[in-house]
Amino acid sequence: MRSSNARRDTPRQAAPRRATPRLTPVVVGLALLCASTAGALTVGADFHIGNLQLERDRKAGQTTFAGDQYPIGGALYATEMLADQLRLDAGFYFDPILRNVSYSLFSYQQSLFTLTVGPFFGFFNAPGSILKSGLSTGVRVELPGIAFVSFRADSTLGGRLVEVGDYLQERSELTAGFWVPNAIGTVSLRSKSYTEKRANSEVVDSLTEYEFATQVFQKNVPYRVEIALGYHDLSKSFVAASTTTHTLGSLILGTRFELTILDYLGLAIDLESSIYTFGQGELLGVSNPGPGGYLFRVNSSVSVDVDRLVERTSGTSDL
Repeated sequence: MRSSNARRDTPRQAAPRRATPRLTPVVVGLALLCASTAGALTVGADFHIGNLQLERDRKAGQTTFAGDQYPIGGALYATEMLADQLRLDAGFYFDPILRNVSYSLFSYQQSLFTLTVGPFFGFFNAPGSILKSGLSTGVRVELPGIAFVSFRADSTLGGRLVEVGDYLQERSELTAGFWVPNAIGTVSLRSKSYTEKRANSEVVDSLTEYEFATQVFQKNVPYRVEIALGYHDLSKSFVAASTTTHTLGSLILGTRFELTILDYLGLAIDLESSIYTFGQGELLGVSNPGPGGYLFRVNSSVSVDVDRLVERTSGTSDL
């Protein structure tokens, strides 16, 4: 699901202290960046539901897919500009593939490059496991108004499954895009997986998306429309002495509508509809399952620019 792709009051400054020799130039640089706080806080929330999803409790011996279950998920997140070139994105996400995960990502932009790095934590995904840490890294190279390319990779630290209940969360993205008048075209490859160790096997839930999208916009118009066409490969693998795989391949038509209701309030809805779905592996022979042969995912989101909201409220109260 396309992401929509986390801010805070300026802290009170403490009395200056004399630097010690142990304070490295890197730490000094970060301190100076954070000291020049730019504010600009945006908060948001997502809700998603759909029947294009393999059941979590699915068994290796099942050879059918009804598409009559509708797992839900959501997200709470915020974005803050800590400085002119430094942004913080943080939030909690409840994803059908990755389960529960929280991110705290710092993005630093300089000239044509943007570097992103930060920890993420899987939380309460298995009995007896509170937190599982990982690292997210990303790079974006952009020629403004012409083209861009971005890379992202997330992986749980450790990389070993030892005890029952251990799990790994992995995510990767590769996107290239270009600008034309009043439109942005993008080509994307995205994948995410969740690997869990069970008593007699390892179970891997994964989703790989190949997509071409075009976003249309116009200056001073409060809405944007995006149309996407892609192929999604959704699978669940049971790895033991042999590997059993249940796979659904789907041709997807995606539509996204973004609307700025007020200068501080935005809404978006994102619908992914299966044009044609077919089974592979143990699901070979399954064709266009689901009620009426329709499989979908829908995501709705709301975002609030807190700084503008405060300004508007303060302005109103002064009248």
